[in-house]
Amino acid sequence: MAPRYFTVEEANSLIPELRAILQHLEARRRQLEEHQQALEAIRQQAGGNGHRLAGEKFQRLRREADLVLEECNTAIKKIETLGCVLKDFQLGLIDFPSMRDGQEVFLCWKPDESEVGYWHGLTEGFAGRKPLRPHPAS
Repeated sequence: MAPRYFTVEEANSLIPELRAILQHLEARRRQLEEHQQALEAIRQQAGGNGHRLAGEKFQRLRREADLVLEECNTAIKKIETLGCVLKDFQLGLIDFPSMRDGQEVFLCWKPDESEVGYWHGLTEGFAGRKPLRPHPAS
């Protein structure tokens, strides 16, 4: 299947939905970190006193962490279903496949921006972002 190419307007129309998904994802990421810290604390305690990790609390935390991770994966798949690419989980950086001057590029957006205002080549990444400007008539 050919990739979907977004116009700036189409990308901007998805921002409210993407913001909601990213807010949910960020909350789950924090929750996952808390679970991982709690699991690590149990691992260290068990390692220090020779106990096994099969305790009820450890198993419950692992199950909860697995569920949170599953929710994260579902949110990421939702972003992909929209035709977008989540480039940076922590920044919430989203790329939209697009065409510019006959070349495949990515329109680039992150949640602290009010709209899509940047683009970059397929191999340039975030560091190569350039501002969108109206093209002069040819």
